[in-house]
Amino acid sequence: MAELSKILDALYEGTLNDVAWDQSLVAIADLVRGSAAYLFAFNPQNGQVLRDENHRGDPKVLEDYRAYWTYQDPRLPAFLRAEVGCPATEGTMLDIRKWRRSAVFNEFLVPVDSPHFMPVWLNKSASKAVTLSIQGTRRRGPFELADVSALKELAPHLRRALMIRDRLESLRIRADALAQTLDRARFGVIILDSAGRLVETNYVADKLLSSRDSGVRRKADGTLEVLGLAGIQLSRLLAAGRSSPLRGLPLMELKRPSGRPLSALVAKLPVARTSWVGADPTWMLLLFDPDRRLEVSADLIQTDLGLSMREAHVAALLASGANLREISQHLRISIHTARHHLKAILRKTDLRSQSDLIRRIASGPAALATPSDSAAPQY
Repeated sequence: MAELSKILDALYEGTLNDVAWDQSLVAIADLVRGSAAYLFAFNPQNGQVLRDENHRGDPKVLEDYRAYWTYQDPRLPAFLRAEVGCPATEGTMLDIRKWRRSAVFNEFLVPVDSPHFMPVWLNKSASKAVTLSIQGTRRRGPFELADVSALKELAPHLRRALMIRDRLESLRIRADALAQTLDRARFGVIILDSAGRLVETNYVADKLLSSRDSGVRRKADGTLEVLGLAGIQLSRLLAAGRSSPLRGLPLMELKRPSGRPLSALVAKLPVARTSWVGADPTWMLLLFDPDRRLEVSADLIQTDLGLSMREAHVAALLASGANLREISQHLRISIHTARHHLKAILRKTDLRSQSDLIRRIASGPAALATPSDSAAPQY
């Protein structure tokens, strides 16, 4: 009982911790004297392995099975008849005589010393079926009724923990996708809680917060500090927001020691269910830097507008805010040649002016280049 309790603790801790998840599945294999545990997601229609996890098994064995043997494994169609949560063994699901004459048994499982197995379905649908398979060596011998009973007792917890892991992973994927999208934005995004502590920031906001002359910074206690009159305005806004939410989107000007002022758009986030422990996102600040150059991809410009690579570099530099003299210096060409490239670009794109070209690039796919310190042209 104590051993089962430890396995369950590790299993549910594993919903958030990959190390604990691996330890729990290895512990389940040890409980029934198995050599390894493999987690598979199959396409039931053709036997293709959609995803797998290896817990103490030989990676080469799993690689070979995924690449070749899964498509001719007679166990899968036989095992598909088993119910979810009910473990099976070779003796309960196969004709042993036929099984021991099969290629997968003699040419794969016996040479890698994994002839015995005990799988259990954790989920099964028409398009995807998930199974945990405990492997056994020749010395261990076939799995017995007591082993089946032990795994069956754990199966509901396995299914529940796997579902929790899957949901959390889906949320992480969505959160990562959203974060990557925000990092591509040309303005800073800062999420604050009701006390003014920073909850989330995107790439541009991080650059502003780390700059000494941006007028905004992250204090040691995790709160946002805004210099000057805008800081007083923001403090009053946060204080008022605690008792009576303000309507509209207040726009503030953030002065800084050097450079033109930042513009900050402040929005109150919709009221959501309060978390039990963590900070609650309450305010969103959008920071616009008039001195920030637009970062664009010359490769995408070339494809999108049908330009030569040299013309695409000229267009990218124009879109980033460079003038023809700066472009000529950066590309080491004469101003006359830079003008020639610009005329060729306008002719090929049927645009009338340099400003039309910049608007076309800013509204096209080239403006979605991932921001980075090296992405912006240097001149």
